[in-house]
Order: sequence, then structure tokens, then C-alpha cells
Amino acid sequence: MQKVLFKEEQRFTQWWLWLILGSALLAIVIPLANELSAQSWDTSSEGFLRLILYGSVAVLFIVAVLIVLILSRLKTKITYDGIFITFPPLKRKSFRIKVQEIERFEIRKYRAKREYGGYGFRSRRKSGQAYTISGNIGLQLHFKNGKKLLIGTQKKQAIEFAMCKIMGENKKLPTGERNSQQVEGRVGKKAKKILIIFAIEIVVAILIFGIIQLLK
Repeated sequence: MQKVLFKEEQRFTQWWLWLILGSALLAIVIPLANELSAQSWDTSSEGFLRLILYGSVAVLFIVAVLIVLILSRLKTKITYDGIFITFPPLKRKSFRIKVQEIERFEIRKYRAKREYGGYGFRSRRKSGQAYTISGNIGLQLHFKNGKKLLIGTQKKQAIEFAMCKIMGENKKLPTGERNSQQVEGRVGKKAKKILIIFAIEIVVAILIFGIIQLLK
């Protein structure tokens, strides 16, 4: 079993993303509830069925997007066997990049929207492929066949140290930076858990509010 030189797991942590989706869900549920409670509907009428159908589809779509975002994780692992990437639930199977395929690498800043059209798994003819989930720092790989791949990371020094190891370059990661990476990792995990719980609570509260309005 190869020694793991680098390991990272990232999640969507953009507060504005949860705010937009939560607001969109609220904007659908509240008018729908008010419309249903404002007048007596014939439950067998075409208008009532159409309203329920459209409203349900819209709510289920937003909830589905929220669930996908909550479950999405970008996992990166580096060993002497190569770089392994997993992006569940969209890409559950691990994707391996062999060291022999890499010509060179660099750690750089990127603009997700401008270069790749947003976060997630993206592919652009000019910029190449990208696996990103948050932030603006990534490991840029240049392959011998001319293709490019960017992997987003929150651990700039640690991933650079691991890449230097597998590429045969001599680079040491200072002890202070290693300790800082460990502390940041622990704090980051706690913050992510809080955000996920907060997002779930918002969705549940909105759904309960909508149900209450329907029952009035």
C-alpha cells in the first residue's frame, strides 16, 4: 500500500449559494401557500391540479439541488502511484492521474466563473478541465499530451509539497506550515458542518411554514 502524501476533502461552503437557493424556495412556497389559502379551490379542477403540479415540481427541483450540494465532496489524494480524484455524488468512481502523464505542475489562482463557467466538474476548450468546489487556489497540471487539468484546493503548501515529492523535486514543508495546515483543516471541518446543518434547518423551516399555510 502506497503512502498517502496528501489528502483533502472539500465541500460547497459559499453562504451566498445557500442564501439564493433558500430565497428561491421561499419565493415559491409562500405565494403558493397564500394562493391556496386565499380562495376555495375545487380540488378536482384543472387550475388547482396545475398549480399543485407546477409548485411541487419547482419545490422538489430546488430541494434536489440543495441535497446534491450538501452531499457533494471533492476528494483529492496523492500517493507515489499518482493523483486520485473523487467527486461524489456526481462522480463516485475514483479518477487516477498517473505521474508519468504529467509534464509539469503549478499552484495558481483561478477564476472559476471566468475560466470554467463556475464551480464543479467543468471542461473548456481553452482552459481545460477543472474539479473545483470553492476558493480560488488550485493545482494546475500540464500533461504531456497538451491537455490541462485544474484541481481546487484549500491546502496550498501541503499539495505543493506532495507534488514535489512525486515529481522528484526537492522541497520541504516547514514545520510551522504543517501545523498551520492541520489547525486550518480542523477548523474548516467544523465550519462546514455548521453550514450544512444551518442549510438543512432553513429548508426544513421553509417546508414546515409552507405546510402550515396550506392547512390554514
